Amino acid sequence: MMESKEPRHINEIVQSFFKSRNWTQRVDGYNFFDSWEDILPPEIALNTKPLKIQNNNLFLMVKNHIWASEIVIRKGEIINILNQEIGQNLIENIIIKINSSKFIDKP
Repeated sequence: MMESKEPRHINEIVQSFFKSRNWTQRVDGYNFFDSWEDILPPEIALNTKPLKIQNNNLFLMVKNHIWASEIVIRKGEIINILNQEIGQNLIENIIIKINSSKFIDKP
């Protein structure tokens, strides 16, 4: 005879599944992608886009070479802001890709 269990919320089931596979850190790291513009200083957020996190590296698309240089200079600051938002030291490095076509110039 099967034991009846109380119904569980889908969020609880998904979280339990991720935890059993040790995926929670990976998933937590992506939660800030949607709020990118709220987390970082506006001038950085508008000229960068997070692509992915792999092996503790954040892959970041930037608008041009000028912004690539700015990110290199402010890398430590950005990593600290993001890790604080995530609540753990997930990001250790930033890898920069330049692609100006992905950004819209605002007048």
